[in-house]
Amino acid sequence: MVKKEKNICNYELTLWLSPEFNEKEAELKFNSLLKELEGMGAIINVSQLPQLKPLGYPIRKNKAIHLNAYFAFIQFGLGGDLMNALQKKLNLNTDLIRFIIVRKEIKQTIKISPSTFKKSLLKSQIKEDKKLEKTLKDKKPETEISVEELDKKLNEILNK
Repeated sequence: MVKKEKNICNYELTLWLSPEFNEKEAELKFNSLLKELEGMGAIINVSQLPQLKPLGYPIRKNKAIHLNAYFAFIQFGLGGDLMNALQKKLNLNTDLIRFIIVRKEIKQTIKISPSTFKKSLLKSQIKEDKKLEKTLKDKKPETEISVEELDKKLNEILNK
């Protein structure tokens, strides 16, 4: 996780690589992009290797129409003043069909030990059981009606 410093923000780069590569070549292109980011001072948080996926619609790039592309994403921290330089580099990269960079808020997660988690689950279950028990006690018991009385009431309702 990126520590909040003065000018470092968290971003997510989502990209589509050209399908003209095989899997190994796409992975090499992706790794070179990661190295470029790290060279600019970015701190990589999460990345997903490219996977060949069908596109929702055909994309025309460099006089070619693409129906599939390698999808990947990178979550990273980078100084806001370096974003323009990164976007220029990405615009000049002919291997990319499409990309988008989004500023991302990273939520901190709290680590809980399994025993603590079980205890909290047990406590919540006990509270729910007590609520259910209380509602059952507060509920008035229904009076029993004989079959003849039920028939009379049904006839009254149907004859109206």
